[in-house]
Amino acid sequence: MKKDPMEQELNNIECCTEDVGIMTQKLVRVIQIFERDQIKPFGFTTSQCYVLLELKNTDSLTMNELSEKMNLNTSTMTRIINNLVRDGYVQRLKDESDRRIVITKLTEEGLKAAKNLDESIMNYYRKIIENLPEGQIEEVLRSVELLIEAFEKANPNCC
Repeated sequence: MKKDPMEQELNNIECCTEDVGIMTQKLVRVIQIFERDQIKPFGFTTSQCYVLLELKNTDSLTMNELSEKMNLNTSTMTRIINNLVRDGYVQRLKDESDRRIVITKLTEEGLKAAKNLDESIMNYYRKIIENLPEGQIEEVLRSVELLIEAFEKANPNCC
């Protein structure tokens, strides 16, 4: 007797759910270790690191733009920026055309820190690539892209 395609699909989903969960949990743990080993030694939180890298790549952003890019609410972003301003890595500027708009920009010290973080992280990524099977890098990238898309579809509040 031939199985209904819809029933077959449901069986496939059920059989893989636990595997996807286990692999996702392992991936999260590996990323947490990455953050601990690659970011914390520089004295930054993960969020501070990604703010510094975002500002390095865009020169300056308004607080709203930064909150959107980081997928964080404005109050959380304000706390992160407050600490980075306090420590001399970021400066706040007022928009000339609308004084209510706050622009964030790296200081010289912030740019130096962002470059150091970026270099350390890129070296780590190079090590990852070196440990992938030869000829399968594109396949791995496509698989990760599909996984990210699935996470985004499963959680509309994400990213």
